[in-house]
Amino acid sequence: MTRWAILAALGVSSVALAGPLLPNILGNNFTFDGYNNGGAAPPFEYQTNGTQPDTLIYQRNIGDHEVLAYHPNWPAPPPYPIWDEVGGVGTFGGDFVLAVQFTGQDGPIGSLDVSLTGTGLNTAPGAADLMIYGTLVVGANTWQGLLWALDLTNVVLYGRSNNPEDTYIVEGVGTIVGGLVAQANSLIGTPGAMRGHLSFQAPPNGWLPPLYDPLSASPVTAVRAGYAGGTGAIPEPASLILIGLGALLVRRR
Repeated sequence: MTRWAILAALGVSSVALAGPLLPNILGNNFTFDGYNNGGAAPPFEYQTNGTQPDTLIYQRNIGDHEVLAYHPNWPAPPPYPIWDEVGGVGTFGGDFVLAVQFTGQDGPIGSLDVSLTGTGLNTAPGAADLMIYGTLVVGANTWQGLLWALDLTNVVLYGRSNNPEDTYIVEGVGTIVGGLVAQANSLIGTPGAMRGHLSFQAPPNGWLPPLYDPLSASPVTAVRAGYAGGTGAIPEPASLILIGLGALLVRRR
């Protein structure tokens, strides 16, 4: 267990953390491949806003079909397919909704000279920043509607600068605040996380330069970005600390 995993869990109710967070998802994992589907001119996912925070937003659109599978005992099998919220079983893919903001930078971290820090965009206490909608059938249980909702308190984006072909990492930790699957598994109020790879599509020259600060004066620029990853439950902070301390004791022996 790394110290970053321990800090990630502790950061659920604390101030913004430096990245990487490396959240350790241990169950109830949803996999997704997020994008905005708006027809001929889809909304851009990532936007710089001058001296205001950068934003990364995936809108609610039933036709997106971005959420792929649910693993109740992640990383162990089996996975269960996520179906459309309205079409139900037979129409593959649920809807992924995300709204986060980046308000600072803490690079460099080793060879990674882009490291942004931030929070969920919905700053009201208990307001969800990540939501998953769809239809899920597990055994005798069928859930249809809002399956998962997460209030993100710490979010990071990190990678290498000036390389549009590179994939960046986006991670976040927070509190599970809703969803039919979360309710059924008594997870409301417990720690949750997201993690995955963010790929920018055709960014402008000089995109995300070394030690880029999202609050620095910069042009307002919108860029398409796909986000592939997962969201799920993570260990309670106390349990995670015990795991980390146990690992340290083993090493000392």
